Amino acid sequence: MLRFMRENTGSWIIKVILGLIVIVFIFLGMGSLGSNREDRAAMVNEIPISMDEYNRSYQNTIEQMRQRFGNSLNDELLKMLQVKKQTMDRLIAEKLVSYEADRLDIQVSDKELQDSLLSIEAFKKNGEFDLSTYRMVLTANRLIPDTFENMQRQTLRRTKVTDLVLSNVKVSDLEAREWYIQNNSEVAIDYVKFDSASYKVTPDEIKIKEYYEKNKENYKSEPQLKVQYIEFLPDAYKEKAEVTKESAESYYASNPDEFITLEQVEASHILIKVDEKAGAEAVEKARKEAEELYKKVIAGEDFAQLAKTHSQDPSAKDNSGYLGKFSRNRMVKQFEDKAFSMKAGEISEPVQTQFGWHVIQVKSRSEESKKTFEEAMPQIKEKLLIDESKNLAYNAAGEAFDAIVDGDSLEQAALITGQKIIEVGMFTMKGSDAATQGIFPATPGFAPAAFSLPLNEISDVTEIGNAYYIIKPVEKKEPVVLSFDAAKEKATTDLKVELEAEETKKAAQTFLDSIKNVEKFENTAREKGFDIKSTPLFKKDGDIPDLGREPEISAAAFKLSEKNRLVSEIIKTSGGSYYVIAFKEKKIPGEDVIIENLDSVKKQLVQTKQGAIYTEWIEQLKSRSKIEIKPELIDG
Repeated sequence: MLRFMRENTGSWIIKVILGLIVIVFIFLGMGSLGSNREDRAAMVNEIPISMDEYNRSYQNTIEQMRQRFGNSLNDELLKMLQVKKQTMDRLIAEKLVSYEADRLDIQVSDKELQDSLLSIEAFKKNGEFDLSTYRMVLTANRLIPDTFENMQRQTLRRTKVTDLVLSNVKVSDLEAREWYIQNNSEVAIDYVKFDSASYKVTPDEIKIKEYYEKNKENYKSEPQLKVQYIEFLPDAYKEKAEVTKESAESYYASNPDEFITLEQVEASHILIKVDEKAGAEAVEKARKEAEELYKKVIAGEDFAQLAKTHSQDPSAKDNSGYLGKFSRNRMVKQFEDKAFSMKAGEISEPVQTQFGWHVIQVKSRSEESKKTFEEAMPQIKEKLLIDESKNLAYNAAGEAFDAIVDGDSLEQAALITGQKIIEVGMFTMKGSDAATQGIFPATPGFAPAAFSLPLNEISDVTEIGNAYYIIKPVEKKEPVVLSFDAAKEKATTDLKVELEAEETKKAAQTFLDSIKNVEKFENTAREKGFDIKSTPLFKKDGDIPDLGREPEISAAAFKLSEKNRLVSEIIKTSGGSYYVIAFKEKKIPGEDVIIENLDSVKKQLVQTKQGAIYTEWIEQLKSRSKIEIKPELIDG
């Protein structure tokens, strides 16, 4: 089973099964594929979770995360996301729900099972369930129909139990209305910012030494490590990889969107800007200006030159209004509707959007098309070769690790798989010291993965970047406190930051203490030469224009009102700046907008409530169940 898991990890067919079967059931994981092994990851009410089952679920979770995070996924991120814990929690939840299904005697009829199988896209051909495709997909995953259908039946049983728990979740119109108003109201503020750049401090040698002595433990050398490792690069296995016509055809059938080129328009435009809040007179003035430019183009003047000279699109001077090729849903609706209604070579009369008035020139058009299998074959073959090469590299790494588990040394495992031991060190967590030696892996995640291992312990197969590694730390230098001379530069910087932050905070507090109302706020700020700035309207959980995402300011701003216009405390942001803010205006959504969005808000809140209730329900089931977990799988 371990071998099978390695052979299929990362393959497209696993992704199909995972994406089209598992994810459908929001709260549930994959069924057990072998719970009779003696080597158990956990026991839930005497129901075993095998190591095979745990490993498969763990690899599926990693595959999902790889699709989400791409090459940035490394061991450090996996630990931060607590993937092992997520995997175990999901499997335990699945067993608990299965236990409840048994207790409640929940059944799934043959008709229900049949309907669910007929609805799975992975088993369809030309939109209809296809028996040969069904068998091919199962065979590719080393499954037989009886095994898979039993898995599916169990999944449907668990879904029925979950539906019983969640079906009564309701959200009232009043609750949805209050949520929508709270999350879609907007506020604008006036503010004075106090930044440490305006309060420079230069500490003397004595203060720096005192600071260093008080904070010595903060000034240590970085730990260094020497490791031995075996590297398994997919490129080294590319010649051994094979792609059959059948697997290519299956990939082509299962990923139709990948081979479709959407309808496209190639266009240029001339933009005469109009502010969204501009009055009718300004809108009409801009329209007339765009109309004059349209007449000039029709009369024969060069569109590109007119765009370069007159268009108010910021990039017009560099690209003469050229927008390139674009498909639908890439431009604002009014612009897109007009562009896609035109023929190649046509010029539009002025079209109004939220940005202003546009004169559009369509240069070319291309209809939606799809590559034939023969046309797509080189693309498919390259992708499947990459996947298969990676699978072969992982297989080889797994073979080496199996040998180590059986008692072989790292050297023997390398010989078995035709690899060589590479030794590198000393290097720091950044890996910079060893990189100059030319043998340190270029992948940024290697050093953190190595430092996470105990000395002389051999790692499991570890994916870093596009390769697999088995790593063994063989020597480590622990950090030591640096001398004052070695730490002086950093200690000086740290002390400056601390002192300047104190001065900045003091200035902000002094200013706030000197004012009692908004009028005093404005007058005192001008007297002291502070720059008062204003924001446009912004939402509670959105970015603040010119300030970015500042939750501390947002929280304080939404507590202000016409009656309570001045903040009572200075606000420190995550960037270290301090603010004194005052109320400017507030805008609440209109009744028509609230009514328009009420149904979608209710659905969203129902899903949120269901998630919370499901979590609480699982915790209740855990509290009255007997659960035993293999100790090494509890952490991480």
